[in-house]
Amino acid sequence: MWRSSIRVGAIAALAMVALSLVSCSQFEPRDKRFYYRALWNFALREDLAELDSEFNGVDFGHSNLYENLLLTGGKDVPAIEDRARTETLAFIATKPRLNPNEEAIAPTYMKLAWRAQNVFDEAHALHRATYDIMASNEPDKDRAIRNVVAYYRESAYALTAKRLDHRRLDQFPYSKTFRQRFPLFNATIWSYHYLQVAVYDPLQAARDLNAKTQAVRPILATYRRYLDQPPVEWTFMPLTAELSPLFAARYPEIANIFDNLHMLHDNISDILASDLLPAWEAKRAEIYRLVDHYYLASADATNPMIVQEREHHH
Repeated sequence: MWRSSIRVGAIAALAMVALSLVSCSQFEPRDKRFYYRALWNFALREDLAELDSEFNGVDFGHSNLYENLLLTGGKDVPAIEDRARTETLAFIATKPRLNPNEEAIAPTYMKLAWRAQNVFDEAHALHRATYDIMASNEPDKDRAIRNVVAYYRESAYALTAKRLDHRRLDQFPYSKTFRQRFPLFNATIWSYHYLQVAVYDPLQAARDLNAKTQAVRPILATYRRYLDQPPVEWTFMPLTAELSPLFAARYPEIANIFDNLHMLHDNISDILASDLLPAWEAKRAEIYRLVDHYYLASADATNPMIVQEREHHH
């Protein structure tokens, strides 16, 4: 009798293990890297806290948007334009000292497309590193930039540093869905991107901390005005070379990475809002198709969206 019980128990245990393996195959590993460590880490937070707190608000805004788009099916205009956007503006108004835990803000989206989020996280870490370098008293900023870019490129989630054809990437069947259905939140997202790239030239040109503080204040004032009165008249996202041409000329690969990052944000917003991809699995598959074929640096050899030197870009 006891042998039969043991046999039944063993079979049940094996079945549970098999079921667990099948279930686990549907989940992705949380293979997040630590940020690049250097003496200039957190210089922005320590010396330009006003600007740093605005970037923390940006992090909340993207995750809050994706979670709400996914949970509402991307169709509920008041849920996005009124509630989710108001939540984001309220968070920004608190002037958060630390960047938020995006997994806690958007747990459903993180389960849907973890690899895509890790692409964002790696590029956002590069953003933060470049701000820290520009804000710090690091004597050889070019060398520091080269080091963080080299570290970034070691990641399997690194975006291509090639120029991509953003106009073509904005012509999929579902493209423009988000901005057309939710113009206020779209303009808010583009305002974030304005802030992220517009501060580079002023920070690069300023000679000391006081000059840096003064240089970013007009940009912060413009950004806050955009939050109050979203620039819905804009027809395309801000580009680094348009707002910080000197930075883009000096570090063209970084400028490309940031522009590609922001275009991917737009693509995913459209996918989450699109009626053409109603099932979550279909949204996940399309997000990963874009990431794997058009955005990751590992796809450079076959990526048809890379702009050739002889082509015009924007």
